[in-house]
Amino acid sequence: MTRPRRVLVVDDDPRITALLRDYLAGAGYQVDLAQHGGDALTLIQHDPPDVVLLDIEMPGMNGFDVLQRLRAGYPSVPVIIVTANSDIAVTGQALAKGAFNCITKPFELSRIAEAVQAAVGLHGRS
Repeated sequence: MTRPRRVLVVDDDPRITALLRDYLAGAGYQVDLAQHGGDALTLIQHDPPDVVLLDIEMPGMNGFDVLQRLRAGYPSVPVIIVTANSDIAVTGQALAKGAFNCITKPFELSRIAEAVQAAVGLHGRS
């Protein structure tokens, strides 16, 4: 039996993490949660997930800092930025820094599902 794909959700808003956890778990993913960048990096070091959903605006280490460290240490792990910032420059910056996709809040859960599915397909079986 194959293990379920793992998604790490990194967001300081507990409503967002709960929503994504419940939705993705219902779709068959194993979901881990982190409320800030430092926690996310610790979790990733111990067991890299198949996909990371990452907020940009967080206290302490922001999402761009986390993305930069992920690209340096775990270049094959796809990162989907999920942000309330709808500025096209932010999306461009995220993609230029190596994000797989960028989704603006508020989001449709179906859009999250499509992005995670595409990222998991890209990441392949581990």
